[in-house]
Parts: sequence; structure tokens; C-alpha cells
Amino acid sequence: MRTTFGTLLITALLLGHSPLVAQGWPQEEGGGYYKLGLNLTRSDKFYEGEGNVVTIPTFADYTVSLYGEYGITKGITGILYLPFVKRLTLNRQVGQPSGFVYSEGDGVTGIADPEVGLRIGLLRSGPVVITAGLKLGIPLGESEQENGLLTGDGEFNQILSAGLGYSFYPIPAYASLHGGLNNRTEGFSDEVVYGGEFGYTFGGKVTAIGRLVGVGSLNNGDANVRGGMGGASANNQSYLSYGLEGAWQLSKDLGISLGVTSAFFGQNTLSAPSFSTGVYLKR
Repeated sequence: MRTTFGTLLITALLLGHSPLVAQGWPQEEGGGYYKLGLNLTRSDKFYEGEGNVVTIPTFADYTVSLYGEYGITKGITGILYLPFVKRLTLNRQVGQPSGFVYSEGDGVTGIADPEVGLRIGLLRSGPVVITAGLKLGIPLGESEQENGLLTGDGEFNQILSAGLGYSFYPIPAYASLHGGLNNRTEGFSDEVVYGGEFGYTFGGKVTAIGRLVGVGSLNNGDANVRGGMGGASANNQSYLSYGLEGAWQLSKDLGISLGVTSAFFGQNTLSAPSFSTGVYLKR
């Protein structure tokens, strides 16, 4: 039972979570998970502050990242998310009435803001796991650029979170819920983050996941702080997204994942699907 239960819990951790909202089970002491991932979003539509979709010059975000978890003790897991290459581009376009009008295209490449944190196991009773987490956003990315192509937000934020996981063993499935508060600085509004997911493993090799992720701005920041055009650098951003993801376990330690995410609605965020893929190693 322990091997199957542990495999399900590790799978819940590994499959392409957005590091801002990932809530999983603590790693075993000395155990770890390491992933090289690629995310791509490309859109000529944008959810403005009132939630209406407007047309913009085509904006693209290509991010290559490393994500790692390491079991410091039986109940404490260290977490690192390092988006070490972010490429943002804006196509040349003239005459759009939306307000996003540029005579020339533009592009920026650089490191984005990394995150470091801890996940702490508070309770593990039968199929139920309860965790708490703290992540710190480190402002290393570029936070000033005339066309809003920002790889970072220039602010030091702290994310407090809690998670609830449940294994349906002996059925090869799991479900999880999480929620938290992102405390932002430098005039950015604080955010509530929340979500849930369900995963099922077929034949011990392929896992399919359905996921909901939400961000809600508290709109308590400086109205003059706008941030970037997309991603975590934007201010007063809200959305509810849905996603599908699959992973194939190539060997005991190695696997690959592929996913797509879109949104039911949004504010101050791109209106387009986001695609992700990655290669992961677990020990």
C-alpha cells in the first residue's frame, strides 16, 4: 500500500504545477524532484481591467525554468523555482483602437523573478494530508521597460498557503485543494490564490490531470502601478483558469509532461491558451 500511495502523492506534486499555487505532499527526507520546463503563451487578445477582451499587438511569453523540491526532513520540503530565461516579444502594429498601439515591435530576454520556499506537513492521517507553505518572490527580473515587457515586477512578495490532499487508494487517483494569500509590495495589490485538481493514473505509467486555478486581486494597491502586460508582473490581475495535463513515466526516475491551460474569465491578463512541457527527475 505504501508504495502505491506514495507514487500517487509524488505524481500530484510533479505534473507541471504553476509554482505560485502548487500544493502537494512533502517529499520524503532526502528525496527530491527536479524539472526542466518550457511554457509558451502567445496572444493578440487581452482582458482589460473591467474584464472585456480587447485586441492588442501580438504578445508572446516564452519561459524556460527549473523547479526543484528537496526533503529537508520528513515533514519539511524546500522549494525553488528559477525561470532562468524569459523571452517577451511584441509584434509591430499600428492603428489598433484599444490603446495598445506601437509603431515598432519589441523584445526582451532575461531572467524572471525566482521563488524560494518551504512546504510543511501538518497532518498525515490515512489518505489525508494537510500542509502549510511559505514562498518568497525575489525581484531579480527587469521591472522597467517602455512597452511593458517586464520579466519581473520589482517587488518582494510573500505567499502564505495551505493545502489539503486526498488519495483514493486502492483506486489510482487523488484530489487536492489549496488556498493562500500573496502579500505584494511596492504598490502592487495583494492577491488571494486558490485552486483544486484531480488526477488519475492509467496502467501505472500515464497520469491525466484536470485542474482549476484562481487568482483574485484585493485591489488595495496603488492605482498608478500597472506592472507588465502579462504574467506575475501585472497589477490588479484576476482570473479563473482551467487546465488539462498529462505525464508519461518513462522509467522509475524519469518522466515527461505536456499540458494546456486557458481561462473562463480574467482581468489585466492575456486571453489565450498557455502550453507547457517538461522533463522531470525524481529521487
